[in-house]
Formats: sequence, C-alpha cells, structure tokens
Amino acid sequence: MTEKEFIEETSNIEKFYGKELNQFENSRWFQELKNIDTTRYRQIIRQVFRKCKFMPKLADIISIQDELPYGQAKTNLFEKVECSKCKGFGILFYTKIVDNGDRKLRYEYVARCDCQNGLNYIYDGTKIADKEHRTKFYVPTAQQIGI
Repeated sequence: MTEKEFIEETSNIEKFYGKELNQFENSRWFQELKNIDTTRYRQIIRQVFRKCKFMPKLADIISIQDELPYGQAKTNLFEKVECSKCKGFGILFYTKIVDNGDRKLRYEYVARCDCQNGLNYIYDGTKIADKEHRTKFYVPTAQQIGI
C-alpha cells in the first residue's frame, strides 16, 4: 500500500471517530501497516467500525488484522443481501466472443456484482503486497464490464 492510499483510508477512521492521529502516530502506523494490501486494509477498517467503540490504537488494528480471515473459503465477510441482478450470489457470468482469425472462440468470464454480496469476491492480483506473487489477474465489477 502506498502512503497516499494509507492516508486516504486512515482518514476514514479519523472522520468516523472524530480524532486525528498526530504526525508520529501516522508515521508509526504506516511503518507497521505498509505491507498490507489496500483492499485488505479496507476490510480491516470495516471491522474497526464494527468492533471499536473508541478511536483504535495500532495494537487494535494489528489484532483485527490477525483475526480477520483471508480469502472467501474460510467465511463470508458480509451478510447476504437480496439483489435482483446477481440473485444474491455476488457474481455474474458473461460471455465474450473473440475473433481468432478463421474462427470465433467463445469464452466465459465472471464479474463481481456491485451489491454488497460482490464484496466477498474482491481480488486484484496487481496489488498483492508480495512482489513475487503479483499477477495481472483481477475480478472486475459488473459496472467496469458494462453489465
């Protein structure tokens, strides 16, 4: 996560609790959390809003980071809501036909729905903190695809 992304996301915590981190705290938080993916940090912040009655300390953020499961196989992070677009699944299938010279190839893809159910399927391989495991693959939203 870049420092700019960190500041943007952390400002949501500051606004929510009505208290700003001083320059030293901001620096320490960034040093401890900079290796966390931005998407993961957003998930941690959502948990902070649910669990912390007061402005969290760095130890609270790290504790939530450790408790929060990775991946959707372990648990859904969000309650299922009714959605007429995805029927509550959070994903939408779509087909693309690609012209391959003398024939047309049909490929099936998946996009995540714009509803709350789609939040369980956020993935962007280009933003993985570990450079060795970064990929060009991601799950686009239905809005990005235009469906």
